[in-house]
Amino acid sequence: MNLQNLIKNKSMNLRPTKTVITDNLGRRYEVENGIKKELTRGLPFVIDEKPDMQISCIIHGLFLSSQDPAVDIEILKKYNIKHILSIGINLSLKFDGIKYYQCELLDLPESDIFLSVKTCINIIHKNRHENILIHCNAGVSRSPTIVISYLMTLENMSYDEAYEKVKSKRNCIKPNSGFVEQLKALNVSNLIERD
Repeated sequence: MNLQNLIKNKSMNLRPTKTVITDNLGRRYEVENGIKKELTRGLPFVIDEKPDMQISCIIHGLFLSSQDPAVDIEILKKYNIKHILSIGINLSLKFDGIKYYQCELLDLPESDIFLSVKTCINIIHKNRHENILIHCNAGVSRSPTIVISYLMTLENMSYDEAYEKVKSKRNCIKPNSGFVEQLKALNVSNLIERD
């Protein structure tokens, strides 16, 4: 029996399967035997129902987390956080004595990070001496991307060194593939505004 006949015989014994696909707009489809059927609309992200209260000190004065600690005054006091930089998130709860900054950045591989990185690096650089917390929704892709870019720019680290440094402090990080490509190609020499 030749290879083609063997493959044909084996494929006839496979069980049919259904695959459910959710696109980035929340549209859900079921694909079975090559036929695509639209399902009820869902959310384009996973809802996380467990708070992530971990704050990680990456280097002196620079902290990283999800959005959960950013709205917990006791945790912010514990780490003496005086500045909060929110990436793609608008916090509904803000506290006196803390200065807030916001930067828009979608967690999509095709999002251009350059302007966000430049803006955030300068905010961090001006405020790190008073403890600044950088966060996004989950503290997995966007905020680690910003922190990695900061380490590359001001701590003179390569992408790999900066990634490993952040990963060693917050092991759940996983910048999306587009952010990783852009970070690896980042020209750090023109990102910091010199006084």
